[in-house]
Amino acid sequence: MEKFIIIMWLCASATSTPLNCKQLKTDRVKFVDQYSCTVYGYSHSLRVIRDLGKDQINQYNLFTKFVCVPETYIKKKESDA
Repeated sequence: MEKFIIIMWLCASATSTPLNCKQLKTDRVKFVDQYSCTVYGYSHSLRVIRDLGKDQINQYNLFTKFVCVPETYIKKKESDA
């Protein structure tokens, strides 16, 4: 069965600058399916947002985004490099 991994970013949006995102460290977990990866993504996002706090989120217009991809996708990308 295909395993999934998560890639997550913290982004800042501002009207005067383009979108600025930095990849976040996440637990190195191989998820058994898309569902469990997605649930983890939303719960981890909530932790990140709460840890940053309302003031910082509002001041810098911060948000998270993530994608769950099959492990083979990452391995293929690495072998293409």
